[in-house]
Amino acid sequence: MVFRPLFSSTGESMSGQETVLDDFLGAAGKSLGIAQKDIGVPDGMKPGMMLSDAELSIKVGMRYEGDKLMVEPISSSASAQGSVVPEAVSTITIRYVASHSAKSTSDEPVRTKTDIIADVAKRKDVVKLQEILGKLNIEANYVRDMNLWAVKVTDNAARTVRSITLEDKQ
Repeated sequence: MVFRPLFSSTGESMSGQETVLDDFLGAAGKSLGIAQKDIGVPDGMKPGMMLSDAELSIKVGMRYEGDKLMVEPISSSASAQGSVVPEAVSTITIRYVASHSAKSTSDEPVRTKTDIIADVAKRKDVVKLQEILGKLNIEANYVRDMNLWAVKVTDNAARTVRSITLEDKQ
C-alpha cells in the first residue's frame, strides 16, 4: 500500500477542496440555519428552537497558510483506498445546541468579562496549552441575544488555539 502526503511538498492542496477553517465553520453554521428554516415552522414558533442539538464531524488535513488555518476534507473513499497518511488526519467536531432566548430583566451579563477570562485561564486544557506554547491571549465577548460568552484563546502568533462558548450563569 502506498501513501501519499495529504498536502503536496509545496504546501498546496492536493484535492482543491481546501478552505480556511473560519470560513468552513461559518458555512456550516449558515447551513444549519437554512436547514432549520426549510423544516417548516408553524406561525409564532421560532425556527431556532426546531433542532435542539446537532453535531457535524469531518475528517480533515490541516496546515497553516500565513496566519490562517487551512482544512482539507478527506473523503471516505480516499481514506479506504489508503491514499491518505493516517497520522495527518484530524477530526473537527462542531456541536450546535439550541438555547432559549429568554429575555433577562437586564441587558447586562450576570458574570463579568474579567471573571470569564480568569475562569478560562484556569481550565486544564488552557493551562496545558500555555505550558506548551507560552503566553496565551484570552479574549471574551458577551453575545447578548444568546446569553453566552464567546471566548477566543490565541498564541503569541495570533493563531487561535481554543474557541470556547460559555453560558452566562453563576
